[in-house]
Amino acid sequence: MIVFEWGSQTRRRPRRRRLPACPAGTGHPVAAAHPAGPAGPARRRRSVYGRLHRERGDIALELVLIAPIIIFMIFLVIQFSLWYHARHVVTVAAQEGARAARAANTSSAAAETAGRNRAYAFIDTLGGSIVEDPNVVVNRGVNTVSVRVTANAVHVIPGLSLQVRGQSVGPIERFVPPS
Repeated sequence: MIVFEWGSQTRRRPRRRRLPACPAGTGHPVAAAHPAGPAGPARRRRSVYGRLHRERGDIALELVLIAPIIIFMIFLVIQFSLWYHARHVVTVAAQEGARAARAANTSSAAAETAGRNRAYAFIDTLGGSIVEDPNVVVNRGVNTVSVRVTANAVHVIPGLSLQVRGQSVGPIERFVPPS
């Protein structure tokens, strides 16, 4: 008997019996030497224990292989949602800039400046941490105003820089006296 002692408890475990040698070099132990035959419950218990013992650590290995892929996919979803929000902010900034440039009843240069300032102010107010390096281009023609905003969305995944664009075109507001 082997005696194990843990604290005040003592546990005894019986020693395993060894199987007799193979008769005449057949490579198989004698069936009579097994307590319940060659396929009895004791043999099944040993084979299940051996199988479980060989598979120890498989879960940790699978976690080590799968966890980085899952984390990358989560970051990819976050990156896409930030890009989508930045695209929305840039589009609405272009609309705000066009609205300010359309309503200005001054010269073209003053209207373009008003539209550009309104678009930058909107980006700073709503998307200052989402939108990086915004660029606003305002063109005021004879009848229409065009505002184009380009920027980069903030990136969570290193090396992945996504550009966002927004554009708005509208007619210039004028007072036309009734005829």
